[in-house]
Amino acid sequence: MPSTAERITRKFIADGDLLQREDKVLVALSGGADSVCLLLMLRRLGYDCVAAHCNFHLRGAESMRDEEFVGSLCERIGVRLCVADFDTITYAQEHRQSIELAARELRYRFFSKTMQAEHCTKLAVGHHKDDNAETFLLNAVRKTGVRGLCGIKPLSVNSYGNTVVRPLLCLTHQEIEDFLRENGETWVTDSTNLQEEAARNRIRLQAMPVLKTINQAAVDNLNDTMLNLTEVLKIYDAEMKRCIQRCTRWKGDTLYIYRDKLAACTSPISVLHEILSPIGFNETQIRNLLTAKGYHCNRPKGLQEIWLPGRQTTIQIEISWKEIILILH
Repeated sequence: MPSTAERITRKFIADGDLLQREDKVLVALSGGADSVCLLLMLRRLGYDCVAAHCNFHLRGAESMRDEEFVGSLCERIGVRLCVADFDTITYAQEHRQSIELAARELRYRFFSKTMQAEHCTKLAVGHHKDDNAETFLLNAVRKTGVRGLCGIKPLSVNSYGNTVVRPLLCLTHQEIEDFLRENGETWVTDSTNLQEEAARNRIRLQAMPVLKTINQAAVDNLNDTMLNLTEVLKIYDAEMKRCIQRCTRWKGDTLYIYRDKLAACTSPISVLHEILSPIGFNETQIRNLLTAKGYHCNRPKGLQEIWLPGRQTTIQIEISWKEIILILH
């Protein structure tokens, strides 16, 4: 008889249309409880899986232990395993990146190449409810908009064009460990997850235990809040689309924003943010454009050029009482 965790995951996959029976799934397998549960769960649910493991050689003998563990696991359950070894420190130095960013870049590049070589249609990763709650809190304290408070998406497409699914977002980390114990499975622990230097680890090790003393269901409640915000976002996006269509007009590489129609919107600053943020404007520039602060209005030589940090380029702007004109190059 399927376990409770298995039934919940099966329903979550079906409700979100995350996987189809014909999919061949590449499972990101670190050896930790989440990824081990993910692989075993998908196998039990009948999906064709290939596993992929990255050895970043950042934790000495522990990194080799993890590789040996996933090798033994995959051999025991009959799953093909693809392994990549990386000199992560050298790569980070050469590309002037943090270790974390370098590892992420190497990992997803390897996953993309492996998906192509193994003819996989989906990439499955082991994010769960606790990860989602931590992401919500991190985004909130760093300042974010509605989208940043909606959490991790069950299904998305990454920068390599790969479809990424997260079938365990319906389970807590405790439920994942319980599932593994019930089935007599073991896993390995990354010692760096117990160190408090990283912001996410401080959220996990310090903030979340405090929140659970206030309400033991804190993780579930934060996840429910994100689901509610996701529904609110649908309304927001529909209204933004309507307002943007009414307030703007493109003519070649020139964007016209009509100030009277913008002012008639319920939240002009939100509409302007949705128009200009994708172009590369930051928050201060958007607010200044709304009020024309620091810009020539209805004056000779009103055309100005400003630097867009989000785009790493310049753009020409002209503002009148009637419209904002942006000339992109």
